Order: sequence, then C-alpha cells, then structure tokens
Amino acid sequence: MAILRKLDIRPESVESIYGYYRKKMLLVNRKYQRKLVWGIDEKEKFIDSIYNGLPIPLILVAVTKYKDSTVYEIIDGMQRLNAIVSFIQNEVHLGGKYFNLETLALTKALKDKGKIEQKEPKLSIEECLEITSYQLPFSISSYDKEADIEEIFRRINSYGKTLSSHELRQAGSTGTFTQIVRDLAENIRKDVSPSDKILLGNMRRISLSNRGLKYGIDLRDVFWHKQSILTENNIRASRDEEIIAHLVIAMLLDYDINISSTSLDRAYGLSDDNEENIDTSELIKRYGGPEFIKLQFESIFQEIQNTLDAYKFNFRTLLFREPSKYMNNAFQAIFLSFHNLLVKEQLKIDNYRELNKELNGIGDKYITPHIEEIRHRAARKRVIDSISGVLRKHFSKREETDPALSNGVVKLESLLSASKTENSSYDFKQGFYQMDKENKNIKEKVLRTLCSFVNLGRNAVGYVVIGVADTKHMASQFEKYYGEKSLQFNDFFINGIDAECQKRYKSLDEYRTKFEQLVRSSDIQPEYYKSQILKNIDLFTYRDKSVMILKIESKDDPLKLNGKFYHRQGTSTEEVPSSSERELWGLFLK
Repeated sequence: MAILRKLDIRPESVESIYGYYRKKMLLVNRKYQRKLVWGIDEKEKFIDSIYNGLPIPLILVAVTKYKDSTVYEIIDGMQRLNAIVSFIQNEVHLGGKYFNLETLALTKALKDKGKIEQKEPKLSIEECLEITSYQLPFSISSYDKEADIEEIFRRINSYGKTLSSHELRQAGSTGTFTQIVRDLAENIRKDVSPSDKILLGNMRRISLSNRGLKYGIDLRDVFWHKQSILTENNIRASRDEEIIAHLVIAMLLDYDINISSTSLDRAYGLSDDNEENIDTSELIKRYGGPEFIKLQFESIFQEIQNTLDAYKFNFRTLLFREPSKYMNNAFQAIFLSFHNLLVKEQLKIDNYRELNKELNGIGDKYITPHIEEIRHRAARKRVIDSISGVLRKHFSKREETDPALSNGVVKLESLLSASKTENSSYDFKQGFYQMDKENKNIKEKVLRTLCSFVNLGRNAVGYVVIGVADTKHMASQFEKYYGEKSLQFNDFFINGIDAECQKRYKSLDEYRTKFEQLVRSSDIQPEYYKSQILKNIDLFTYRDKSVMILKIESKDDPLKLNGKFYHRQGTSTEEVPSSSERELWGLFLK
C-alpha cells in the first residue's frame, strides 16, 4: 500500500514562505524533528545562497490539521525555513546589512505597528526583492495517517548526513524508550514544550541559540555546556541525548551493557539483526514504567546538581586537575555511582559540601587510568565500584521512603531472597481477601501476623508482603480468580494487588487507607508500635505490579493486640496462652 496519497511539487517565493509563517501555518512535530540548532553563521550562509541564486534542497511539508486550522507540517527543511524568518525579521544579516522592512507590505505593516524593529545598515529594496522573489522548491504532500509522515521523515534523513547518528536513531524510533530519552533531554536543556506539535514561531522560543541571537535558549546556560561536559556543537548534534540513552539502558540492564553505538542501535530497535535488538518496552515495564524511570533519573540528576552547586566548580574542573576529553564517559561513571548508592543501596547524602570535596580530583585517580576501557561493561563496573567506595562515607541509610529513589525490583527481590533463610520473620499474602465463595476479608489476620513478629523478642524484625503468593497453587488460584498471570521470582509468584484493588476499591490510595483505618481503630499496646506500623507501610511498583510491604521492629516491650498477645509458631500465628506470658516477657529482659 502506498504511503503517499498526493504529492504537489511547486515553487514558492521567500515572500510566500514568510506569509505562511505569519499566518501560523508552519508546524513542527518534535516527535521526529530535531532541535532548531542553526547558528548565525549557518543562517547567513543560507541567505547568501539564495541571494546568489544558488539551488537549495527541496522543502517538504505535509498538509494536516492543527487546532481546527489547515497547516503545513514540516517534514524536511525546518532549519532553512527558520533561517528565512530570522533574516526577514532582522535577526541575522547579509554581508553586514539587514533586510529592508519597507520591501514587503507585510513587513512594513509590522514595522509600523512596532512588532519588528528596523536595524541598520539595511539593504536596498532592490537587493531585498532579489531574495524575497527567489523561488524555493516546495513539496506539499498528503497522507492518510500521522505515522506515514514519520516514516517519510525517517527515510529522507537515513539517506543523507545532515543528521547526527543519534538524531537518526531518535527519528528512526518512536517507542517508549525514545520518548523517555527525549523527555529527559528536554527537561535538562529546558527546551520543554507542552506537546509534540508546536508552531514554528513558538519553536523558535525554545531553540538552542548562541549569544548572537536574542531568542531561544543560550547554549552557555545549558547544564552540559555549563559543566564543560559537552561543547555547543556536541549539544546541537544531540550528544546529550546519547549520554542519557546510555544511562537509561544501563539502569534497565543493571549496568550490564557496553557503551557503544551498537548498544544504542540495539536499544532503539535498529540493529540489522532483529534478534540482537533489546526489548526495551519489557524492561521499562519491569523497572516500574516510563514515568517512574524519568522521576528516578531526574532525582539522581538533581542530587548530582546539588552536589556540584555546593561549591562553584563545574564538573570538569572538579573531577579533573589534568585536561580530559572523555567527559561524557566520566559523567556516566559518576551518575551510575550515584545511582548505585542512592537507589541500589538506598542511601542518602549527608553533606553536599563534603561530598563535593570528595569528588575533587576523583576523575584523575579513578576514571583516567581506565578511560581506554571504560566503555566495556566490566571496566565500567569496576570504576563504579571504586567511586562508590570512596563516596560512601558521605552517605547514610535512608530511613524514610523516597518513591523516586526506591527501586521496587531490587527491594522486593532482596526481601524474597532473604526470606529463604529466616522464614519465620516473613509472611506472604496474595491480597487482603480470600479467593473463594466467601471472599473473607483477612486484614485483621494480616495485622495479627504483623504484630506477632514483635513477640519473637528484642530487636526482631518482621515483614508481611501483600501481593505475593509463596506457592504455585496460590498463583494458579489467583490467575483463575482474577484472570491475570503472576511474575515468578525463584519460588515466589508476584501477582500484585492491582486486580484485587480494581475489584474492591476505587484506587490504591483507598486500598492503603482501609488498612491504616484498621490499624488506628485497633488497641495496640504499647502505642508506639501503632505509630511504627503506620509509618512503615510501603506501597511501590515491582515491574508493572503494585506490592505492599508491612514492616515492624520490636523494641523494649512485647506487643498486645486487642488485649491479646500473639506469637509465631513456624509459619503460623497463634495466641500466647496466659501460662506462657511470663516466658514472653523474659524475651525482652535486658
């Protein structure tokens, strides 16, 4: 089936192009278009080509609808179209002279209204007419669906060298991984737009400009340039997105991947051998979803930013006393070291200033000696371990739950693995309701079990995990009852609480609140255990499933629930007979 429904190639004057711009008819789709990156030199050279009558490449647009108006979506030629607008609006010049606003009725009217200011010296009207009458090759296409426009863009740019290798990756893939990288990059560069589709006039406001232009984002203020990690040209070529892509895939694969163009091609699903491509959609789902990944990435990034801001050194001068050209690899090593400490080890930074001091010269000592091999996974892992070891003394255990820095996969799998060695301190429930005709609410039973862990003695710790079945029979019963499969880890089956929540509650918040209400209404003595239970309710995402962990730690006293003591007998919860209460108190004697 043909992608193209209609094609009309015709000449359009520069004057007409500017008219389309003023009528808000030129639309940019950021889903596949790269940034506005031409600087003053590129724009002036392009205008010079027009003035001298040199041929220029075809400008390709597609007819589409935007906010109930018919517009031209730019497929190829965005930089050229923007250069024309910049010249006519006196933002760039030709040979030291600016466009004469008296040349066109439209520009004269804009000048008279004070919307455009005439700069001096200016070209003659005759010289300007040479430019505005120039006929550009303009191709107007029609398509049945938006995906066809994206496909044409990818094909056009895959044949040329106008885009960098990473821009071609971004243009060649429109999946979730691509969107995560794009969103993170825009947030860091600060060129965020409310939607992917944006008029060229608004696109200019978030373009990456240099100091000679009064609009857009000054590249000198972008994090990557300010920290001397990337040059202006690097950022224009999307090397920042390349770094982010490497980091995201490293997070998803637990650092077990090389830093290479081949690795990125596999992550974007662009490998020549389809079997080599990485199923990033599944990895993203398992990690906790795109929003969680972006939140966690930005949280780590902010902690790095906070550390750098503690003293006014930039990244390069802080890490390296000697010149280094491998700043992108160095940043990845530091980022993943922070990820290791903040997420994997669940630590928090104690003092940003002291941590900043510790980073002073760390690149010379731990990164430079391995710089030739740091692109390989094993060498990078050694560097991460070394840097983590040096920085760890400025971190401490995080007591409070931080959803952005909590890795649900690491958390749950670590707990499940630990339960195999001390099963009397763990209990697993597929949910708060039995899966039978009675559908009995077992919240009170869960609370009794949780409280019983305290009565194992001083300093005992107990967990009840809601959303996990510890037998295959229970997992099969769950699938039969709710019609959803569980995820297996070792001998456990993670079914999550989402299906039960959807059946019986309005939201996960209500699911949690109902248990909190039970705790508050129960007579728990001493009272401090009640506060501890409420504080330690941890609701998080494991891959694509919601899981709740209830935790309790014994202190100086045994716990009495609604006037009774309970204790664990193997994997069962039983009431402590009055004849054994003295023995129970003996477990708490100092």
